[in-house]
Amino acid sequence: MNIYTFDNARKEFFNIIKSVNQDSKEIYIAPNEIGEKGAVLIGEDDWNTIQETLFLSEKRITNQIKHRKNEEILDFESTWDNL
Repeated sequence: MNIYTFDNARKEFFNIIKSVNQDSKEIYIAPNEIGEKGAVLIGEDDWNTIQETLFLSEKRITNQIKHRKNEEILDFESTWDNL
């Protein structure tokens, strides 16, 4: 991961945006002051991929929850006895 200071990132902003989109590698923008938080810049395609992954994960979990709502509820002893 490439690291830029805030000041350098501001000066190179256009080039950084081109870089993250072309190379598909994130850029860390370090804070100027101790105790402040930096930021990570990623390309639009990478962001869309992350969003799609989160959506599909959430949808899969939601489907599992809906499916399990219809299942019979077993207590621990019954489950243990069936092992």
